[in-house]
Amino acid sequence: MSGSAQCPHVDFQFEVKVARFEDDTIKQADITGRCINCDKPLVFFCDLPMGVSWTHPTLSTDAQELRLPVVVLGDEVDEAKPRPSFSVREVR
Repeated sequence: MSGSAQCPHVDFQFEVKVARFEDDTIKQADITGRCINCDKPLVFFCDLPMGVSWTHPTLSTDAQELRLPVVVLGDEVDEAKPRPSFSVREVR
């Protein structure tokens, strides 16, 4: 595609990577996407906190990765178990 042509952004590719800690039932699905035609990354346009959490969805600081905690149906979760997490606060 030439630099002067505008990409219509109609075809996308998504990738899901799963992060996990050994001996833990909670996993984290990290989702990214890009336009197949021009290869530009997608940005998740939603009001979620930036960081990593094992209890709620978060975004990377550039909003190009959506992070979702997931559990296999029927697995028990030890909510008292300590898990690493962090959040980034935006200062304006």
